[in-house]
Amino acid sequence: MPSVTLPNGADGASDESVDLPLFDISQETPELGRAIVKAAAKWGFLWIAGSPVADDGGDKSACDLNEEVVDHIFDISRSFFKDAPEGEKERCRIKHNRGFIGIHVENLDPKQHSRGDFKQAFNLADPDPTTGQWRQPIPTAFQKHDAALRDFHARCRSITTRILRLIALGLSIEDVNWLVRSHEGASSSTRFLYYPTLPPDSDYNPEADIRAGAHSDYGSITLLFTRPDQPGLEILTPDGKSWASVPVFPENYHSKTFPPVVVNIGDLLSYWTSGLLRSTVHRVVLTAPPVQDGESNADRFSIAVFVQPDDDTVLTPIPSPLVEERAASFKGKIVGHGGGVMDAEALSTLTAGQHLSSRLRATYGDVYTEEK
Repeated sequence: MPSVTLPNGADGASDESVDLPLFDISQETPELGRAIVKAAAKWGFLWIAGSPVADDGGDKSACDLNEEVVDHIFDISRSFFKDAPEGEKERCRIKHNRGFIGIHVENLDPKQHSRGDFKQAFNLADPDPTTGQWRQPIPTAFQKHDAALRDFHARCRSITTRILRLIALGLSIEDVNWLVRSHEGASSSTRFLYYPTLPPDSDYNPEADIRAGAHSDYGSITLLFTRPDQPGLEILTPDGKSWASVPVFPENYHSKTFPPVVVNIGDLLSYWTSGLLRSTVHRVVLTAPPVQDGESNADRFSIAVFVQPDDDTVLTPIPSPLVEERAASFKGKIVGHGGGVMDAEALSTLTAGQHLSSRLRATYGDVYTEEK
């Protein structure tokens, strides 16, 4: 099976930068849906305003993620990674793609890197809708803020529902809730990410190592929350020839303390649209060398919310005239980049859950176990 040859390896941050298209999704219109589809077709990435609530009667319930809410969730994440005892992290170690992931455990681009990424993570599945209980062991830092985490999950689900409806409008799907229904029973996952400062004696090799290897996301869409003054995200440009860094803030953005939310398309939504929506390869690089002469390369924190269809969803094509036009030419194309990728014909025989398991097994190796 052919694979994508990426430029630059892991040799530091790109000099090229790109401002993504920016949208306010507080209003739901076909025109906005078409603009989002156009951006997703070109870049696979876009920005939505961090608190996209209109003053003219926009639907607050669909989009209300304000700075105070997001700052509090980042404080919870920081408390876990910086303060939780190692024994507690071990108690919550990853199982069934949930829990704590130590440095080097995950390798997002195993063909390029011989050892895992220079980061830690905690994958938190949303509560079981039937029992209301968390689906995994919860560390103390999270237990203390149970209500805030549940509220964050609910707000993110509202935002992703709005985005899925807008994409449906942009694709001219007659049933605007077609995509929403395929995701109603699925468990979204909030991933808390910590890229620690590297000490002077770190064995980090800029020619061979990376904070997060080049990959495409596995599901439908991802919401990514970042912090001011903590860059590092890079995307592969549409021509596939270079990397471009994504600034934390757009130029002339209304806030200097609350970055917009990054939204990107995942492999399954790209497949469902016969490649019309781009599942863009991206990575996280170290933007400064390990600590030297007392200068820090700085911790980096981010939060990614992954949204995928119900596990038993059969990957039939989206009923869109725009997708139908592309179906024949998409046969045999590789979908995504990273461990466990496959071509469109192979994907057509799988369910969404089987595809996700294939990608996770390649990413985690023996660490990953499927839930029975």
